Amino acid sequence: IRLNWRLLHFPLAVVDYVVAHEVAHLREMNHSTAFWRHVERLCPDYKAQRVRLRELSGTVPRF
Repeated sequence: IRLNWRLLHFPLAVVDYVVAHEVAHLREMNHSTAFWRHVERLCPDYKAQRVRLRELSGTVPRF
C-alpha cells in the first residue's frame, strides 16, 4: 500500500477512510459492492469521510 504524503494535511478520520479503502483493495481489486462492504467494516462512517476528502482536496498544497 502506498499513501500520498499530502494525507498529512487531512483530518485523521479522512486518513482512516483512505487507509480502509486501500486495505479493502487487498481483497477486492475493484469498486464492487463487496469492496464497499469491506470498506464499511473497516471505516463505518466512510461515506461522510469520502465527502470530506473530496471537499478538502482542493485546499491541500500541491508542491
